[in-house]
Amino acid sequence: MQASSAIIGTGFMAPAHTEALRRLGVTVAGILGSSAEKSQRAAAALGIPRAYRDLDELLADPAAQVVHVTSPNRWHFEQAAALLRAGKHVLCEKPLAMN
Repeated sequence: MQASSAIIGTGFMAPAHTEALRRLGVTVAGILGSSAEKSQRAAAALGIPRAYRDLDELLADPAAQVVHVTSPNRWHFEQAAALLRAGKHVLCEKPLAMN
């Protein structure tokens, strides 16, 4: 069974990661933006079935086994740490932390 993924961030890198995952045959289960509205718009535009309202909702989703962090750099460390604590696998765009 192949793991399904989620994406944090709705900017330039989100579509790139979505396309790469799909080319590899990986299911993209959901996406999280900086607001529920941004999540919904990105999910609709990218054909992703779930738009997360917040990080807690993503953390609780068992379908999101691997999470690609493509959010603004200042949030990478906090988000990646929370994901790891929740038992998720993480792929984080650089940099991991600002200092």
